[in-house]
Amino acid sequence: MGTTSKLGRYRPPERIASALQPILDRLDTEGHFGIVRLVKLWPEVVGETIARRTEVQSLKFHVAVVKVSGAMWIQELTLMKMQILERLRGALNDDSVRDIRFVKGTLSRRERPKLRAVPRATRHFVELPELKDPELRKAFEDLIEAWGRASR
Repeated sequence: MGTTSKLGRYRPPERIASALQPILDRLDTEGHFGIVRLVKLWPEVVGETIARRTEVQSLKFHVAVVKVSGAMWIQELTLMKMQILERLRGALNDDSVRDIRFVKGTLSRRERPKLRAVPRATRHFVELPELKDPELRKAFEDLIEAWGRASR
């Protein structure tokens, strides 16, 4: 689905990202789209475990503000800040993020990367001893069924 130039030569199709980038660069003279790139790259840069517990909140004056789920994670991420900044600079190919500030906050309910499923043990039928009371037998059967459905 290429086009023909004025000289009649066929030009192969180009990727839409490369076609739109010059337009976006002209529109984004003040660097407002940096936050979009940062949000997209964040999970890739920090990894799945950290990405599930963090959320990029803003990017102002080259400082990324990242919301974190707990104080312990803030401490760990503060210790890792220089490594994360190096990875961000490499992934963004510029210095739009010069510092990161971690703040405690409630993460939004956006879809997060799912954890890998862990195989559960196969359920086995449990033979109950002879119970004369039908209500007691039903109660035990319900208890065993509920126990089998419970997440572990």
